[in-house]
Amino acid sequence: MKQYLVIGLGNFGATVVRELSRLGCRVTAVDRDRDKVQLMKDVASVVAIVGNAANHEFVARLQVPNFDGVLVSTGEDSHASILITMYLKELSAQAIIVKANSVDHAKILTKVGATQTVIPEQQMAAKVAHSLAQPNMIDFLPLASNFVVAELKPAPHLVGRRLRDSHIRAEYQVQVIAVRKAPSDRLIFVPDGDYVIQASDVLFVLGLESDIVRMRG
Repeated sequence: MKQYLVIGLGNFGATVVRELSRLGCRVTAVDRDRDKVQLMKDVASVVAIVGNAANHEFVARLQVPNFDGVLVSTGEDSHASILITMYLKELSAQAIIVKANSVDHAKILTKVGATQTVIPEQQMAAKVAHSLAQPNMIDFLPLASNFVVAELKPAPHLVGRRLRDSHIRAEYQVQVIAVRKAPSDRLIFVPDGDYVIQASDVLFVLGLESDIVRMRG
C-alpha cells in the first residue's frame, strides 16, 4: 500500500487526503489547526497530526523518505511552503508536490526542491476557458511540451468511419488512446483500426493542443 504525507489541510489538501484514502492509500495528514486535523480523524487509513511543518525538527521526525510522495498545501502562506519544500528536499523526500499561488511562486518552489507544482485556480480557469471556446472538448489534461490528453465528442465528419479510414493520426498527428461508450461508460483502450466511431462516443486523444483543436473541426 502506498503511503503519502499531506501538509496543510485547507480545502485543497483535505480533498487530496480524502481522495487518496478512497483510492486505498495510507496518508499522514498534518496541519497547525487542531480543528482541521480533527476533521480527518474518521477518514479511513489516515493518521492526522497537529504540528508546524515550518519547523525543521518537526518535519525530520516525520521520516519523510518513507513516504512515496509529499503534498504541501499551505494556502496563502507562500513563505511557509517554500521553507517546508526546502526542508523536505534536505530530508530526501521521494517526491514533493506543492500547491503554488502564482507562476513566480511555482518557479521559486521548483528551485528549492519541488518536483511538481500545482496552481489549481489557473488550471481550472484553463479548463473552463477551453470548454467555452471549444464546446465539443469535454475535458483536457495538460502534459509536458504542449501535449495534452483531451476528451472529445467526435466531429460530424468522423462519425461512422473506421479509425483507420478517419486518418486522425496521419492528418492531425493525434492518437486515439481510448473510447468511452455511452450509455454504459465502458472504456475501450487503444481501439484497433476497424473500430467504427459513433456519435455517442467520447474519444480520449493524445497530441499537441493545436493539432487537437484542428482535428475537432
